[in-house]
Amino acid sequence: MDQVLEKVISYIGTLDVVKVAECHQRLGSLEKAPDAHLADLAERIAGIQGTLHPEKLKKAVVIFAADHAVDGGENKTKGKTSQAAAAEIAAGKGPVNKVAHRVGAGVLLLDMGLETDIPESEGVQDLKVMHGSHFWGRGIAMTENQMMDALFSGLQIGQNLADEGYTAVGLGNLGERGLLTAFIITAAFFRDKMEELPESVKAGGQIEKLTKLIDHSKLDRKQPLDLLCRAGAPDIAAMVGFILSAAQRRMLIVFDNAVTGTAVLIARALCRHVDNYIFPSARYTEPVHYMQMKKLGLKPFIETGSNMDQGMGSVLGVSFLDAAVELMNENIQ
Repeated sequence: MDQVLEKVISYIGTLDVVKVAECHQRLGSLEKAPDAHLADLAERIAGIQGTLHPEKLKKAVVIFAADHAVDGGENKTKGKTSQAAAAEIAAGKGPVNKVAHRVGAGVLLLDMGLETDIPESEGVQDLKVMHGSHFWGRGIAMTENQMMDALFSGLQIGQNLADEGYTAVGLGNLGERGLLTAFIITAAFFRDKMEELPESVKAGGQIEKLTKLIDHSKLDRKQPLDLLCRAGAPDIAAMVGFILSAAQRRMLIVFDNAVTGTAVLIARALCRHVDNYIFPSARYTEPVHYMQMKKLGLKPFIETGSNMDQGMGSVLGVSFLDAAVELMNENIQ
């Protein structure tokens, strides 16, 4: 493993258990018991920030953009759909811009690998390492250099935001066919426990085919960086670096759908202490997301029947962190 990456990982610390326990005791002694989920969030925040009276969160939503499997046969639009969505966000007119504005969060869009280019502007950075990842069914999705370039871009963005005083970040993704990547990487984490997959995934004798595919493609969850190269994409690689960097700087990290969840799975495989800093925002009906929540052992803030992308789920989740901070500051003396 790269020495810089190892150093970042080595600096990812544990929670301040004294503050966690103190927060739990103070909230438990209130005459009116607070919402249990908010209380749990408050305890985590106390452990991360080392205080029972955190300052108002400075928030951002970071959207990592890339198209996936551009040579896989399902690429109908050649990146035009992603380009249009990215342009809307870049102009400040996307749904996520409006919701983020309401909760006081900035929006940063990073082009890690869109098939069709978008111009840089305020709040938009071109960090492209390739014009879309390759289809993992035909060979490796990225070279090691492409994967590491994307990962280190994410590391640097995390450090930059921490230096600017941001304390809470939401992860978002934008791009076509990301769920295809999320599925195969998530399935690799179940390789030794395929019987735990949802019935919809196991139907029609798919388990044997999926097992053969994972083995043939050499997708090993115990080698997370190699797994990224073989089946990942530059947006996921950048998210992995960002998660590790933000955790090292003790930021609160909210993720939402199966694509952002894939990055969490890989970051967690690199460093289990990441668990202390990640917060799932919403529970989706999508099977891959269900698989990830099962593997991570997490319970999201909210239930939703839709599968939101572009950071919409995460920006909603960030608002729950605000509520937990208010709970602490209003009720703990």
